[in-house]
Amino acid sequence: MKKIILLFVALIGVVSLQSCEVNEIRDQQVFEAEVFEFPASFNNNQFSVIGNFSRDIFPSDHLLIYRLYGKDNGNDVWRLIPQTVYFNNGDEFNYNYDFTKRDFKIFLEPNFDLTTLSDQHWNEYIMNQVFRIVVVPGRLLNKMDYSDYDITILTLGLENEEIKQLK
Repeated sequence: MKKIILLFVALIGVVSLQSCEVNEIRDQQVFEAEVFEFPASFNNNQFSVIGNFSRDIFPSDHLLIYRLYGKDNGNDVWRLIPQTVYFNNGDEFNYNYDFTKRDFKIFLEPNFDLTTLSDQHWNEYIMNQVFRIVVVPGRLLNKMDYSDYDITILTLGLENEEIKQLK
């Protein structure tokens, strides 16, 4: 009987030690809701940019990417992508993205040759863009409307968090 009790205590000890290690590893390698800022200019070969996280996100998490659209009464206006830019001549392109647990790619999907953009449009839509990357825990994915950046940040409890810069 003593051997069974000793074996049971040893098993509980091993399990509790292992769970501490798993939690410590998770704390070091993954995160939940966070927001990052990602300044980028698209190159004229692939019209895409790639950003890397410093650690993995959970496989169940989702990424939202917002593009700085402009200012309204001194406040930044962020628009959720995918986002379409329309021109008067019928040309258009989309800002779009995909992601893995380690990185993300923002790319342009045009219905015309983007190298034909005017200098004004090139500077407005291609160069010196600013994006906000929001990591949303998978358990919250379908529970709210994410189209408004400010409400999203408030709902996720990130309004007072420092926005980390990605390069």
